[in-house]
Amino acid sequence: MAIITSRTNENGRITFVHEKCNSCGLCVKICKDFSLKMENDRPVLSDQALFGCIACGHCMAICPTEAIEILGREMTPDDRIDLSEMKNKSSLDQLKNLMTARRSIRDFKDTEVGEDLIEKIIEAAVVAPMGIPPSDVQLMVIKGKDKVREFSFDVIDYFSKVGWVFSPWMMWMWRLMGKETYQVMKSFGNPLVKFMVETKRKNENYLLYDAPLAMYFSSSPYADPADPYIPATYAMLAAESLGLGTCMIGSVHPMIQYGAKKLKQKWNLPAKSPSGIIVIFGYPKYRFKSGIKRSFAKISYFAN
Repeated sequence: MAIITSRTNENGRITFVHEKCNSCGLCVKICKDFSLKMENDRPVLSDQALFGCIACGHCMAICPTEAIEILGREMTPDDRIDLSEMKNKSSLDQLKNLMTARRSIRDFKDTEVGEDLIEKIIEAAVVAPMGIPPSDVQLMVIKGKDKVREFSFDVIDYFSKVGWVFSPWMMWMWRLMGKETYQVMKSFGNPLVKFMVETKRKNENYLLYDAPLAMYFSSSPYADPADPYIPATYAMLAAESLGLGTCMIGSVHPMIQYGAKKLKQKWNLPAKSPSGIIVIFGYPKYRFKSGIKRSFAKISYFAN
């Protein structure tokens, strides 16, 4: 039984290069689908698999002699990456410093982001964990200030068309859906949409701030709703390490999620997508001197 996604309806196929196998059994221990077992001191395919190989790549990645190959579910043996060649691994302090210094940037220099940096950002983002493989996350890259503005204004035009969701009778409906939903729509959603529409009439872009680059991460109905946010975060941190400023824009997807057919067709966005987020990138116009401490609403501990 294969786990179906928008990209595949088959299981991965695991094969062994037996002359390379040292019978260490690491592949069997690491497979949490129980697709493998030890038999006569050698790893073999199991008939007790939970779902069947999902091509997570764990067995292929842990094998010390490269004796395992996976084919199918958008994976081939060529997808193996030799980690021994990777040097200069970042320490926790370096990573923490990068994250602490990061601020949401909405003012950018009038400088394009080069193709080489875009490719590096995508290369970093695509290694993020994104649910059941192969990933159902889709990425739309909008390059150039003019193209970002065109997309922004298309979205704002759609905002204008659906402004009725904030009409008095709809606000009454929002109240029926719960106090928190009503308060969010009243204090954030309604004034935000009105502001976007009004400033667009002045030819001002306060949606994506005329950034020179935007990336829209979205998922399919087969995916976990959290899936797009993880590669978006990887992309954000990768860009920060390259000297770019970033900002996550979460207001677009909820507004176009259940409609905007023409907009989605124009920009090749999925017709159905339970979740999505945009990240904008560019060279910061201003530099911050200080970081700011933040806190969780609550931390609960449970321990022995």
